[in-house]
Amino acid sequence: MYRHRLLIGPLSDALADTPVVVVAGPRQAGKSTLATHVVAEANGTWLTLDDAAMLDAARVDPVGFISGRSGLVGIDEAQRVPELLLAIKAEIDRERRPGRFLLTGSTRLLGAPRLADSLAGRMEALTLWPFAQAELGDAGAAPELIDRAFNDSIGGLRPPAVTKAEVLDRAGAGGFLPALARSGRRRTAWYDSYVAGVIDREVRAVTDATYLRELPRLLRLCAARTSGELNIADLARDLGLSRPTTDSYLAHLEAVFLIQTVPAWSTNLTTRVVCRPKLTITDTGLAARLLGGRLRTDADLAGRLIETFVAGELRAQCEWSQTRPGIYHFRDRTGTEVDLVLESGDGRVVGIEVKAGATVRAEDLRGLRLLEQRLGSDFAAGIVLCTAPEPRHLGGRLWMLPFSALWHPNGPVPKAKADGDIDP
Repeated sequence: MYRHRLLIGPLSDALADTPVVVVAGPRQAGKSTLATHVVAEANGTWLTLDDAAMLDAARVDPVGFISGRSGLVGIDEAQRVPELLLAIKAEIDRERRPGRFLLTGSTRLLGAPRLADSLAGRMEALTLWPFAQAELGDAGAAPELIDRAFNDSIGGLRPPAVTKAEVLDRAGAGGFLPALARSGRRRTAWYDSYVAGVIDREVRAVTDATYLRELPRLLRLCAARTSGELNIADLARDLGLSRPTTDSYLAHLEAVFLIQTVPAWSTNLTTRVVCRPKLTITDTGLAARLLGGRLRTDADLAGRLIETFVAGELRAQCEWSQTRPGIYHFRDRTGTEVDLVLESGDGRVVGIEVKAGATVRAEDLRGLRLLEQRLGSDFAAGIVLCTAPEPRHLGGRLWMLPFSALWHPNGPVPKAKADGDIDP
């Protein structure tokens, strides 16, 4: 059954002016369901390479597989037959019009040089992440946190209070609908089967890795470090493998969306910036399964799961927001840090701190204050997400907001003010 996804707006916009649109994302995130719905609405043709007969036909004759088809053509799991890409390029060059092909894939299609070379200038790529909290609710409306932060209108947000226990419950449940439909041991079994299936099927499709049996253990080590800086040497030591091998296996896990890295953000603020990315598990429900009972006894680990949850919610919202910023983190060698940094295409920045409690101390704002002071007008806003009972202005461009700002809708985002506009 189709369930509304907030990515459908950007997807429809892309199909309206681009010949090929690629929707990649984790298995079970809902790519096929979304794409099938879009193709059906356009009276197009749906082809899935998960079907053995279609897969063989595409491999034997890629050109014949797609030729002669009118309207929008959707191809599910397109990465399984890379030879299709040249055939699609030839079709587009023969008749270049928007909305010809909608491709989905459970690996990072854009990471393949053949795809980038074949379809450069002819395609747009989107990512469908597991269900965000706003998509799991009944409102069906997109939260406006990102766009309001860049639009100087955070003051219009009215998110309700939320407890740490509720945030942990939401994080522990994750965003995969099949897992959410289960509980207890059945949910645990689903996650175990999910990891085994993705590694055995998707990783094998992108690499001839010899030690696939080591990947589940590496994934558990990553879960224990979620929202921490990526230290490959440390992981390699614990795994008992060389650093180059560990590095390549991390790339495999990221290629199939089991883990995500948050790049370090830097500008000329300081020469002491730490350049390591942060490491996160893509779905916090999977992270909770991998961590098990440790979450109940380790407050630091619970806090990092909440930060991972926030990063995942923002990552999903970046895809459908009007601003579509990149997501980073900031830390220098003095310990000054900002958990997450959003940067728009025009260079404006929003800093976000994540605090598991309701009390925000002066030292918690040190990183945001640094960005505010150094970036000037390029600093759009600083936000502390916490369990505060209500929004609070902290002075300047800094705000404290309840975690529910991540999923609570507040109506249309006001238009950005033009230069010279005066607030009433």
